Amino acid sequence: MRRFGVPIYTSTTILRAEGEGEVQRAVTAQVDTHWQPVPGTEREYEVDVICLAVGLNPLAELAWMAGCQFTHAPELGGFVPLHDANHETTVPGLYVAGDAAGIEEVTTAIEGGRLVGLAVACALGRLSAEELACRQEEISERVVCLRSGPLGAHRHAAKCRVVEECGQQRAAQL
Repeated sequence: MRRFGVPIYTSTTILRAEGEGEVQRAVTAQVDTHWQPVPGTEREYEVDVICLAVGLNPLAELAWMAGCQFTHAPELGGFVPLHDANHETTVPGLYVAGDAAGIEEVTTAIEGGRLVGLAVACALGRLSAEELACRQEEISERVVCLRSGPLGAHRHAAKCRVVEECGQQRAAQL
């Protein structure tokens, strides 16, 4: 969202929404470590919409029900299914993408979905392994760019751990 110029305020709460018949203003304040508003940090904004995002967790219940192995990756929102670089889980033929593969920003999730589509097409014989490798490299370059910065670097490291742990689990199963 920041890339599109939308400001994101963390450690902030909305004290009140104001308007007549529709939202016209929002009054916010920073919060302390106990989630209490910090006096003197109030700010007023003219708005026509308010969006909140709090405590996202991967929605991977179906992967759990299918028998996928999981790992805990706080940087990705909590427990995520182990998956390889193509997003294939420890259950052969079962892939995860989007929030099921770990909470990241939407553009990274879109690239993950593209990667899964290509991997499935290759598994079904509709795309050559060479073409998959070429397209994987393009997607990987875009994802590295998207994960640049302090928050993205932590997510990238977490994704690398998930992929590595998936490889270890597969090796142990042989």
